[in-house]
Amino acid sequence: MRVGADTGGTFTDVVAADGTVAKVPSTPRDPGEAVRAGLASACETRPEVLAHGTTVATNALLERRGAAVALVTTRGFADVVEIARQDRPSLYDSSRDRPEPLVPRHRRHEVGGRLAADGSELERLEIETLPVLDPEVESVAV
Repeated sequence: MRVGADTGGTFTDVVAADGTVAKVPSTPRDPGEAVRAGLASACETRPEVLAHGTTVATNALLERRGAAVALVTTRGFADVVEIARQDRPSLYDSSRDRPEPLVPRHRRHEVGGRLAADGSELERLEIETLPVLDPEVESVAV
């Protein structure tokens, strides 16, 4: 049987190909728990195909309740997340409020070294520039 599951912030919906529907409360600490509960309610047997969609990651970004992240980047690029792109509305409006960057400045680190688009080394990695991360950091983007 084919089954679709959608995990939202409040409810997780499971719909089977035969039209059976289950709606269960979402479980933010373990989203898979709600999917399993919905599957148990909507299906008598294990599904052959499970299509899953979710807004969990999007909601975490919008609500800024994700992991404490550090960013390690090539020298000269730590502030790109704050500078942003040029295709935003009100580009020249200096009074416009800008959103806080997802990674605060104190957790953005630059290292010496650079790779080309094909992965070849353009500049040697400078090991001595690798940062010591704060204990609060849960994840690192490179």
